[in-house]
Amino acid sequence: MSNNNTQNLQHQLEDYEKLLGVLQSLGSSLEVEAILRQIIEAALSLCNAQQGAIMLFDPDGREIAKTLIRQNQGEGELLDHYLNTLLSGWALDHKAPQMTKDLAATFGAKQIKAKYQAISSALSVTLEWRGEIVGVINLLALEPDKKFGERELRLMKILAAQCAQLIANAKLHEAVFAEADRLRKEIRDKYQFHGIIGHSPKMQALFILLERVLPTEGRVLLEGESGTGKELIARVIHYGGPRKDGPFVAVDCGALPANLMESELFGYVKGAFTGALRDKKGLFEEAHGGTLFLDEIVNMPLEVQAKFLRAIQEGEIRPVGATQVKKVDVRVIAAASVNLRAQVEAGKFRQDLFYRLNVVNVSLPPLRERKEDIAILANHFLKKVTEKHNRPIKGFKPETVLHLENYAWPGNVRELENVVERMVILSEPKNELIAPELLPAEIRPFNLDSEATVQQGKPSPGVKTMKDAYEKMILLEALMKHDWNQSAAARELEIDEKSVRYKMQKFAINKP
Repeated sequence: MSNNNTQNLQHQLEDYEKLLGVLQSLGSSLEVEAILRQIIEAALSLCNAQQGAIMLFDPDGREIAKTLIRQNQGEGELLDHYLNTLLSGWALDHKAPQMTKDLAATFGAKQIKAKYQAISSALSVTLEWRGEIVGVINLLALEPDKKFGERELRLMKILAAQCAQLIANAKLHEAVFAEADRLRKEIRDKYQFHGIIGHSPKMQALFILLERVLPTEGRVLLEGESGTGKELIARVIHYGGPRKDGPFVAVDCGALPANLMESELFGYVKGAFTGALRDKKGLFEEAHGGTLFLDEIVNMPLEVQAKFLRAIQEGEIRPVGATQVKKVDVRVIAAASVNLRAQVEAGKFRQDLFYRLNVVNVSLPPLRERKEDIAILANHFLKKVTEKHNRPIKGFKPETVLHLENYAWPGNVRELENVVERMVILSEPKNELIAPELLPAEIRPFNLDSEATVQQGKPSPGVKTMKDAYEKMILLEALMKHDWNQSAAARELEIDEKSVRYKMQKFAINKP
């Protein structure tokens, strides 16, 4: 073998060793910007180029998604946006790499500015991923005796083939994390503490208690009737607390068969029972680092309660069929729609587990005990539902509000929300105010028409009661609209601020 061939092989070996080192360093990053910068530096070094750039395209191949240009210090900016776009456009249209020593001959003299005459050579290589061109690498040589050749083209083709996948993975990684951050922020905003609606004294007391609970990791027992918002409060506690970046896992103990609850909570190993074809994580493991919310915990069988107690005492679980325990770090929030202490006294719930869960007891008042909140909740749900169904409804007639406030609401807030949505769906498209005729019969026990009321032998609520209901409704709407600014509400209602304060006191309206 001649000396020239030996030297060529030696140079190729050195090139490939450099290229291998570059690719190994590139694989350590998952940030698009960092990878692009590393690719540019590698390309400049491998090809002894003076200026370089990467231009990425959106999936359709036309719109520029990102551009990174690298200029050596002390040199004029020759690979500017215009030239970078010109070179990339050619490679994109021809779907092929390009190497030229004469830009004017390649693109036409009119396209090439005078300052580009200092360029001795240009090289463009496409980045392809799954048959699509996702970007172009452009390099410039400025030294008169430097011309790109087959060596540089070969190295850049290899580099581009590997880098396209790295860029695609990094873009996917960033997109996934951006979406995760967006969802996390959306969930936090949705369940932030001030998203709970209520200005009644009982809700104000609840808010004060929650403010003390939120910064801690103590166990919480939520007690309240069905529909009072126990899971909502649990989410508020989680997303407003120190574990907000961890998972929130909710389970309804009343919906799980007793024979499945143990395996659902603690998981199982392959072969633990018929049908256990593989290992399965339990809800405790799923909630590791976050919060496990157990609704209707009173339905947990006594035999499972003993294992559950050990899990929260020791911070460890044993999956069904396993011989080894697993450590778990979970905050537990439990909920019950019945009095759990009474269940303990009746022998239906373990006393030791009750005391473990009942570190902080939060009692949620039923809607019938917070009538002051009914109008404000109804208006909140109305706004939400009219946007959902694209209806032009602006509010309720005073008689409708009166009926809503005089109903017992056995289904609590959940029932109120469903009733409001029902009325919006059944209302005429042209109606701006919801009439009482749209209420379900059980919520409208008497007719507000005076003659019909007399004929039916039922008492009329009276004009004054209807007038008060109307005043309260429009005052609440004005206060909510202006974020409880009394001066702004007074200006909208064309009354003085003193009258606003008087009416708030008269109708027991307090700022949330």
